[in-house]
Amino acid sequence: MCDDKSVLGCTFEFLDEYIPLWFDKRRLCNDNSALFILISGPQGSGKSYTADFVYKYLLEKYGDSRRIAKMSIDDFYFTHEDQKEFNNRFRENELLQGRGAPGTHDIPLLSRCVDAIIANRESKLTLPLYDKSRFNGEGDRCEKGNEVQLPLDLVILEGWFLGFRPLLDRREIDKQPLLQKQKDMIQVNANLFFYADLLWKNPEIKSLGIVFEADNIQNVYQWRLEQEHALRESTGEGMSDEEVKRFVDRYFPSYELYYEDFVNSESLGSVATLTLGIDLQRNVYSVKTKSIE
Repeated sequence: MCDDKSVLGCTFEFLDEYIPLWFDKRRLCNDNSALFILISGPQGSGKSYTADFVYKYLLEKYGDSRRIAKMSIDDFYFTHEDQKEFNNRFRENELLQGRGAPGTHDIPLLSRCVDAIIANRESKLTLPLYDKSRFNGEGDRCEKGNEVQLPLDLVILEGWFLGFRPLLDRREIDKQPLLQKQKDMIQVNANLFFYADLLWKNPEIKSLGIVFEADNIQNVYQWRLEQEHALRESTGEGMSDEEVKRFVDRYFPSYELYYEDFVNSESLGSVATLTLGIDLQRNVYSVKTKSIE
């Protein structure tokens, strides 16, 4: 699969194969449920870029015949004020100081939006938007969100930890040296259950998964620096290079604990998963597709 060995080329080819099959099955079953397109990969690997182009591609392909929405897990971060309160409540946990880790999102808001999309009844839904440049890179939710009309046919959702599998029991946790060394991760692991149950482990959601597999997870430091430089250039606000490093440091235990198993499982999508191996320059070096249904 994938004659065009580029991220977008492989992604479009994957979607062109599986989305029509989904619509055929939905029509035969007289079903109006939305198909989620879940995009997961390390920070700076190209998730948002790919999600933007997937959205444009699907709009051009299906025009007015299908309703399509795009969102990021980042859009559901706490407001700046709520994040400060959260920081204080978990001040002993370094990994929860500032946005990023599982637990630093407005779960009730995320649940309401996901539940509305699953129900898919005729109505309007306002999806939140988040501005990462505000407060010198600390970020804040935008005053106005993005209003979409339900029912939806396709929902694009991107996020850096989508598909990560939380450790299930005390015996599994006790076997992990990282959790003994980095005890702050125990709370992050517990928080991750909310997201898994709501999204990639939710039996009510049918999904296609697109996964970016970094050839070296350390690439995330360089990728995230490039992102922040572009953000500062376009908005005049953002984190310094040292702040970016400290920011990524909060994420890294999660990569160490979950990322390799997640990539190897090829199980992000409940229908099918595309895994793209990418190098530091985001060139594709491997393409794997796994169909579940």
